[in-house]
Amino acid sequence: MLIVITSQNRRHITPHAGKCRKFWKYELKDEKVTDKQLIEVEKEESFSQSGEVLEKLLPMDIFVTTGIGDRLREKLRNIGVHVIVTTEIEPEQFICGLDSTK
Repeated sequence: MLIVITSQNRRHITPHAGKCRKFWKYELKDEKVTDKQLIEVEKEESFSQSGEVLEKLLPMDIFVTTGIGDRLREKLRNIGVHVIVTTEIEPEQFICGLDSTK
């Protein structure tokens, strides 16, 4: 499973997914993190500008943020990405909590 998390400050799950330029991408196998990488893009590549960021984030199964607009949510859903809006601000806590939501 591939999970992308908005993290503009590189520490917390942040809102304004369309303007975000920093993302954590986690790969999970058998409910364990097997890879974690920071993906950074230029302002011009953000969802709200050109949307080129999508190419750098794919493939992904789940997109996690604390705030997202309807257009971006729909765009991600249309390509099969499950969008989760969370109140959790710690990426690691969110990942650990995935197992408890089953």
